[in-house]
Amino acid sequence: MLIDTACSVAFYCQRCGRIHLQDIPLFSGHVGVPLVCGSCGHTMGEAALRPHRGLALDIRCGICGSSNRQQFSWNQLRHLSFEKLYCAEDHFELGYIGRWQNIAEFLDFNAAEYDALHPSEGEDFPERQQTMLEALNRVHDMADSGELACSCGSTQITASVIGEVILLECLACGSVCVLPARTSADLRCLRPGMAAAFIWKSQRSLLDVKGK
Repeated sequence: MLIDTACSVAFYCQRCGRIHLQDIPLFSGHVGVPLVCGSCGHTMGEAALRPHRGLALDIRCGICGSSNRQQFSWNQLRHLSFEKLYCAEDHFELGYIGRWQNIAEFLDFNAAEYDALHPSEGEDFPERQQTMLEALNRVHDMADSGELACSCGSTQITASVIGEVILLECLACGSVCVLPARTSADLRCLRPGMAAAFIWKSQRSLLDVKGK
């Protein structure tokens, strides 16, 4: 079997909010491969393969505007299955790299999970979907790293989506924490080190959230 791709990448478009999945040709030479959104044609960045250095990805973060370079050696590419790509400045999730099938399966799972929570959306669905999925991913990352904890000290916390907020509920004391997940400003509050600033309230505040 002839292998003609080094890997696949998927990036969120900063213009239309959709995600674009594409292959990086193995024999692309020294010419960079543009990362162009298949929906609106916006150029999101560039990928370049170098004989001795491997793959370099250059992409601008849609949240802070900084330029990000992600470097992968040939050895890393050979063993790469699926990996998330983050902005070095604000830890915003830029996209994914790995094998096409693994990325596609991850995207399909996230889309199905979101569709189940939001069966009908308006014209701004792609942007709102991206923001909510990104917010959920960050909350899961905080929980996995042990950073997410209630003010009582418990890390036994559940997360659910109500409208355009993520509701955290402590299984130990019943306190709740409401995290808005609509805009890029909301995402800035969901970065490593920010969980300590989350405001936890008594269970009765849950009624206020559901009543909105």
